[in-house]
Amino acid sequence: NTAILAWVCRLMRPSGIICRGPFATWMALRMRERSLTKKVCFDGRGAYAAEWEEYRIIDDDALIAQFRPLENEAVNKSDFRLAVSNALVSHWRERYDYKGDAHVVIPCTLGADVRPGAPKERIDDIVRLVYSGSTAGWQSFELLNGLLRQALDAQPNVHVLFLSKRDANNSALEAAYPGRVEVKWLDHAQVAQALATCDYGIMVRERTITNHVASPTKFAEYLSNGLRVITNEGLGDFSELVRNEELGVVLRDREPLPLLTPVGEHERERLSRFAKERFTKQGFEQQYRTLLTAVSA
Repeated sequence: NTAILAWVCRLMRPSGIICRGPFATWMALRMRERSLTKKVCFDGRGAYAAEWEEYRIIDDDALIAQFRPLENEAVNKSDFRLAVSNALVSHWRERYDYKGDAHVVIPCTLGADVRPGAPKERIDDIVRLVYSGSTAGWQSFELLNGLLRQALDAQPNVHVLFLSKRDANNSALEAAYPGRVEVKWLDHAQVAQALATCDYGIMVRERTITNHVASPTKFAEYLSNGLRVITNEGLGDFSELVRNEELGVVLRDREPLPLLTPVGEHERERLSRFAKERFTKQGFEQQYRTLLTAVSA
C-alpha cells in the first residue's frame, strides 16, 4: 500500500495527510520523508497497542509486537494529532512520553444523518434497559451479565433489550428471563426508534486501558434519544461527565444498580438537548478548523 500511496501523492501533491491509525500514519510518515507531503496528522481512535495486547484481536505475537513502536512513532513523529478523549492523550504521555500540545480532542459524535426516535406514550411502570452493540470480548459481557441479572432479580418491572446479533451470551439471558429480555438485530434506520422506547442505555466495561481511553459512539446515541446512561468508573472521559452533568448512573466496582425508575418526558428532553449541544460535529467546528490549519499550512 505504501507504493500506491506514493503514486497518489505524486499525482495530487497533498499538503498534509490525516491518517486513521498507526499503519496509515507509518505510510504517511514515509511520504513526508520523501517530500511527497509536508504534514502528517495521526487520527487516534483508541490505544491501539493496548487493545491488541489486552484482547488479541489477531492471535499473532509477532504482529502484536509491532504495535508499540508503530504507535510510538505515530504519536511522537506526527505534526499534529486527533484524540477521541483526554484520557487517550494522558495515555500517550504516560506510555510514549508525549510532551507536546499539538493535538485536539474530538469525541465520537453523532452522524449527520442521525435523527432521534419519537418516544412512545408511557402506559406502564416498566423500566426498559437497552444494550446496543456487539457482545464481543472487549465489550465485557461477564460484567454486563452479572449487572443485568442483579437488576432483573431485584426489580420485577425491569426489562432488557439487546440490540445485538443473537449469540450464546444474550440468548442464555433471554432464556433465563422469558418475556423480560429480548434480543433484536435491526437495520440502522430502525435503531433510533427502538432506543426511544427505553429509559436507560447500558455502557459498562471492564477496567482495561482499551476501555479507559475509549469514546463509544453509543454514548451520544443513547443521550440523543433521551436515555440516561448506566456506566462504570474509568470509561474514557464519560464517567466523570455522567457524574458531573447528572446524565445517569456511574457504578463503582461490584456496586449493584440502585432502584431504577422510568425516565420522564422533561428529563428525556434535557438529555437529548445535551447530546445535540455536546456531541454533534458542529459543536467541534473550532477543533476541526485547528486540525485542518495544522495539516495544510
